[in-house]
Amino acid sequence: MVKITTDRGIVGWGEAKSPVAPRITATAIRDLAAGLLIGQDPTDPELQWDRLYGAMRIRGGSHGFWMDVISGIDIALWDITGKAYGLPVSTLLGGAFRDRIKIYASGIPGLRADSPPEAWDRLQATAEDVRSRGFHGTKMGIGLGVEGDLRSVQTVRDTLGPEFMIFVDAAGMYGLTDALRLGRGLESLEVGWLEAPVPPEDIELSVQLTQALSIPIASDQIFNRWQVRDLMLAGSIDVVQPDVCRTAGISECRRIAEIADAFGKGVTPHVSIGSAVQFAASAHLAASFPNQTWMEYWYGNNPIGNAILKTPLTVENGYLLAPDGPGLGVEVNEDALMRFAV
Repeated sequence: MVKITTDRGIVGWGEAKSPVAPRITATAIRDLAAGLLIGQDPTDPELQWDRLYGAMRIRGGSHGFWMDVISGIDIALWDITGKAYGLPVSTLLGGAFRDRIKIYASGIPGLRADSPPEAWDRLQATAEDVRSRGFHGTKMGIGLGVEGDLRSVQTVRDTLGPEFMIFVDAAGMYGLTDALRLGRGLESLEVGWLEAPVPPEDIELSVQLTQALSIPIASDQIFNRWQVRDLMLAGSIDVVQPDVCRTAGISECRRIAEIADAFGKGVTPHVSIGSAVQFAASAHLAASFPNQTWMEYWYGNNPIGNAILKTPLTVENGYLLAPDGPGLGVEVNEDALMRFAV
């Protein structure tokens, strides 16, 4: 979590997606980024973005920890800017196309083909639980073998019926042959998109998949606008999923969405299991994207979700209501948050 306080006492919150070695990101913020920011105007988030990005360009900072650093800072600066002007971030981004965002429940785990019968019963029960909570779509984590993946999706499809939207994420686990076999099987199951079927470094594999399959190919392995431009020009992706906490924040996610829109492609924030700050920032982005589709929403237990907010985010009938207060529109309960501090 990133907290920035201005000389006028305005507090902005951000999040850097650092599930691996978070102290590295924290150290980079304290020892490098802070020195570049102190004394600057916090209501110029895109200017500060360029200064931060340029500071590590020569050291290859276009991926990984440095982009996590920029993400957390950029979100906090947009929060500050909105509070300074008394406007929600979605308004600062040009206006809200929608005041509620259609969300899918993320986190249903697929199974290996040789899983015991009780595991398949649990999978069916999990799918029923998702529907009982009012969701109209879900995303499954697959990539455990083509046979197990297809049986897992078939189980959820049989449980939830033909009208329920199912997305899948293979986490880059397959080569071309298995990805094609998987994709063709998923087409008959009417899956909404196949996310990250092959390693993201191999654009050519994604090109072949996109050309061969009717199911849309999606990717959350998104790092910056230049990468997305190249993916669009190559024709290797149908749905772009930038993560605001690792794709360099609100500033870069907006630029990525504009590029995708120019190519007629859908865009949706990748969220996974972030804090309430990530959910709020993603909601503002989703509200402001003209080419927004569904938005990811972790439906399981999340101790730094609504529990750290003084007023919780609202989910109604499968939609997340976009916060409409200044900045991110959420107020963090620091006492509740610090219970989870390392």
